[in-house]
Amino acid sequence: MRMGTANEGFIYRTRVAADAAGASVLAFHAARFRHSDEAAWRAAIDLGRVLVNGRRASADQMLAAGDELEFHRPPWPEPDAPESFAVAFEDEHVLVVVKPAGLQVLPAGPFSARTLLTLVRASDVSRAAAAPAHRLGRGTSGLIAFGKTAVGRSSLTRELRELTFGKTYLAWVAGARLPDSFAARQPIARVPHGPLTIHAAAASGRASLTRVRVLRRAGERTLVAAQPITGRPDQIRIHLAAAGAPIVGDPLFGPGGVPVSDVPPGTGGYLLHAASLSFTHPTNGARIKVRSLPDWLAQTDASRVVDGFI
Repeated sequence: MRMGTANEGFIYRTRVAADAAGASVLAFHAARFRHSDEAAWRAAIDLGRVLVNGRRASADQMLAAGDELEFHRPPWPEPDAPESFAVAFEDEHVLVVVKPAGLQVLPAGPFSARTLLTLVRASDVSRAAAAPAHRLGRGTSGLIAFGKTAVGRSSLTRELRELTFGKTYLAWVAGARLPDSFAARQPIARVPHGPLTIHAAAASGRASLTRVRVLRRAGERTLVAAQPITGRPDQIRIHLAAAGAPIVGDPLFGPGGVPVSDVPPGTGGYLLHAASLSFTHPTNGARIKVRSLPDWLAQTDASRVVDGFI
């Protein structure tokens, strides 16, 4: 990725869980945040960049359950990323935007200033407290809903928890042997991936469900609509790959729904788009449905097959 201008740094906050009580500040950070080795964490602690309950920490300081940790990361040049979004729906309580592929939703990894959250909150004073109700992977494009008010945020969160918030994605997948419709149920858990852990198919994972329907078959590619019922990270990518039909352009997940390369988990280039959202309005009870077609589909005759489904 080409690196852009430097940001203003970022403060990462963590609460110590009960099972980490008794670990030293150095051991905790080196074990949990493996993107940096022990020597790098010791240097950051010695420079005063790690705080415990608001006070400068020492490397051998013991942690207790409930301690509030802060890591003050100094400014760094962020990779280039899209700097705009489209609005699909908005009123006093809810904002639905179309996220471009390549734009991260929340600060993480190399991204702090170049995120959808930053762009949304800076775009209008009425959106200053907006928060996303759900997530999209950096390489995934499409619709994402924000609650602009406490009422909007709590309503969307409740619908997601109660499984009444509808989401439908479109994807081109590799392969032509999928059944016309099926339910993907592979459990998903964190698995090792180089120095990190990522979500992937794993027998010991959490129960997960995606409903899939074939919309068009085109040689060795198939256009599908996928409706995630549960909300695990990268669930659709994992479930389609586990079904033997990885998303076209996906550099990470292959057959079995497990990593097939050492690329970073945010690497994009795959054809997955959040095409429709449906939810109950927080105050008037109306059922709202918002649609969006991806650029890679809108200019083809295949776009007609989705009209009756999303």
